[in-house]
Amino acid sequence: MEWLRLIGVAVVIAGFALRLRVTVVVLAAGIATGLVAKQLDGGFGPGILATLGQAFVNGRIITLVVLALPVLGLLERYGLQEQCRRMIQQIGAATAGRLLIAYHLFRTAVVAVGIRVSGHVIFTRPIVMPMALPAARLADETDGGPAGEERVADVDRVKAAASASDNYANFFGQNLFFGSPGVALVVKNLADNGHVVSALLVAKLAIPMAIASFLLAVLQYSLLDKWLRRRRAGEGSP
Repeated sequence: MEWLRLIGVAVVIAGFALRLRVTVVVLAAGIATGLVAKQLDGGFGPGILATLGQAFVNGRIITLVVLALPVLGLLERYGLQEQCRRMIQQIGAATAGRLLIAYHLFRTAVVAVGIRVSGHVIFTRPIVMPMALPAARLADETDGGPAGEERVADVDRVKAAASASDNYANFFGQNLFFGSPGVALVVKNLADNGHVVSALLVAKLAIPMAIASFLLAVLQYSLLDKWLRRRRAGEGSP
């Protein structure tokens, strides 16, 4: 019953539906698939633990972002977010949408030259969000009551847009670099199916998608500014 090997897909769907922690869901799916496929340690073929360990070793560079956490913690302790707020408040024309447009371009440029960083950890959480909230005329701390709950919703919406800007720029910008893993994967898969293309060609073909994603993101950021202006106008009306 070969279809039983797809049990990992069912585990992932169930785990996401129950809103369980992503790491636990993915690990459980891998173990379930390994058990069904009889990949037992000590038996024939690679075992579950050996496969998981090899996958971790192959992707260990991802964990390098952990080294940045103590540095960011010290920067925040000594006023990184306060300095970001003060700087953005001095720019009268700044809005949350305009700030996210600038960050989107910056993030795309960074990954397009092959610099891979964890944007949410290094930029979005400690820098972009503390700048986006004052630009949106919002404070991170809110009062209780119905008005406070509405303000919390406004803050969450701006934070979500800031995180989305990093996702858009990183996802569609990384293939602009011909040496990125995504481009290498595309080249290999095409070659396996008899279509030989160069990595540079794949990177060039990714340009229209990056431009389209930026234009759609600009529309989203502009609608965010418009929505925030309506909210402020509603608060000011008697």
